[in-house]
Amino acid sequence: MQYLSQDLILLALNPQTGKTRFSWYSALDYGLVGSLLLDLVLQRKLEIDNDNRVIGAIAGNTGNEFLDQRLSEVLASSRPRTARFWVTRWRRRHLGIQTIVLQNLVDFGVLERQEQRILGLFPTQRYFLTDESIQREIVQRVRAAVLEGIGLDSRMAALISLMQASHLTDGVFRPEERSEARSRIRAIAEGELVGKAVSKAIFTIQAATLLGAINVR
Repeated sequence: MQYLSQDLILLALNPQTGKTRFSWYSALDYGLVGSLLLDLVLQRKLEIDNDNRVIGAIAGNTGNEFLDQRLSEVLASSRPRTARFWVTRWRRRHLGIQTIVLQNLVDFGVLERQEQRILGLFPTQRYFLTDESIQREIVQRVRAAVLEGIGLDSRMAALISLMQASHLTDGVFRPEERSEARSRIRAIAEGELVGKAVSKAIFTIQAATLLGAINVR
């Protein structure tokens, strides 16, 4: 997928039920808004300074209207704000962030939306993969990066950190792998494997995502 939010929602999607897996304290929602910041950092549109504030680097289109709007919002701010500020703000403003990302994948033909009614009364939407190999490929790439260090670049490190912050690790790794996986994920998020600037952004936004989710309890 082109954007981190797309990969993250596919890691969360249960292909049998067409619903995202249960996420403690809206952790997935915070992970998705955190992914917006990380995508902008990876595109070098934004940077994280030494005080963990988000600052503009390069203006211009990202190729995604929703992401462009978030970039414009950061650039128009009267002063630099922290990553936690933007994660919290966007989570409150976009309570339907999961639906936004899921619909984006429907538009791309990756998902098919089905309207259903619970007990024949309450409308609900379910999203099913048009090709389940797309999800399997993402899971396989994450597993290879964490367990074997294969394909570990800045973008993959960002996705892995968001997966952890969104409490999706157990859905990707088998029970006997989880202890080792969590240890390696911490090393990836905090290490220098992907460069100091991106590593700092990943750690900062991951922390903001975790704190935001915890604070809604």
